[in-house]
Amino acid sequence: MDDVVTALKQILKGEFAGLGYSAGGTALWRAAAVGCSFTALFCVSSTRLRDETAIAAPNHVFFGSEDQGKPSSQWFATVPDQSTVFEDAGHTYYLHPSSAAAHETQAQISARMMLSTAVPRSAN
Repeated sequence: MDDVVTALKQILKGEFAGLGYSAGGTALWRAAAVGCSFTALFCVSSTRLRDETAIAAPNHVFFGSEDQGKPSSQWFATVPDQSTVFEDAGHTYYLHPSSAAAHETQAQISARMMLSTAVPRSAN
């Protein structure tokens, strides 16, 4: 994981939107924590996030309620900007693109991406 985060930090110059599934989401989260700039970060079934703290990048996490490795309710209340937990869905719900949970994940990410590209960021 450390090697991936180091590589991302070297490769990602500028601002990007990030989409990571499972361990990929955690790698992107950690890259944001060490300074990679994301306009938006989406993590799907990234159970290792349960050990991570809040980041500055706008983020949205997605989990199935039946995912045994999902973070605690305390984590959901304090770490991510936004979260969606799908009832009766497991860790690999995203592997079934015709499922309601996978469809809703795609819809929410698409809507958020449209917003993040339509509204210019203010200079501070």
